[in-house]
Amino acid sequence: MFNSKASTSAPGKSRMWASVTAIRTRTMVVSVCALAATLWQGYAIQKHNRLMVQPILDTEINTEQNGNWIVLVQNNGLGPARVSHADIRVDGRPMATIGDAAKALGLRSVCTGTGNLVHFYRVNQRQQVLSGHEACGMSAEALTAMLKRLSITLHYESLYGDKASLKVLSDDNN
Repeated sequence: MFNSKASTSAPGKSRMWASVTAIRTRTMVVSVCALAATLWQGYAIQKHNRLMVQPILDTEINTEQNGNWIVLVQNNGLGPARVSHADIRVDGRPMATIGDAAKALGLRSVCTGTGNLVHFYRVNQRQQVLSGHEACGMSAEALTAMLKRLSITLHYESLYGDKASLKVLSDDNN
C-alpha cells in the first residue's frame, strides 16, 4: 500500500541536498573571490614596494662668479641606484674614463677634478663628475662650448633590477 513516510522523506531529502549544493557553491565562489583579492593585493604591494625604492638620478651644474664650476650627479629618488656602466663620449668618440674625457677636452689635470661615476648611489648622495677652478681661467662661454662636446649617459638599476638611464651631459644640447 501507500507508505506516507517514504513519499514525504524523498522530497525533503532532495531539498536538503539542493541546499547543501547551494552552500557548497557559494562557499566555492567566496573562496575564489578571496583568492583573487589576495593575488591582486600581492601584486599591488609589490608594485608599491618597487616605487618605494625607485632611484632617480639627476644632474646638477653649478657655476660661481669667480670661475669655479662643478658637474654633479645626485640620487633624488627613494632608493639606491647601482650604476652598471657609464657611456662617456667626446665629440662622438668613446672614452674609457671621465679623466680621459677631460684630457680629450683639453683640460689640464691641475685645473680639474673628476669622479668615479660607476658605483652605488645612496639616497641623496652626490657624486662629482667634473669640476674646474678659477685658476684655469675658463669663461662661461668656453665652459658652455666644452660641455656641449661632452656626452655622458649613466646606465643604472634599482634594488628590484628595474633598469634606467640618465643623460648627464649630451653633445646634442644647444
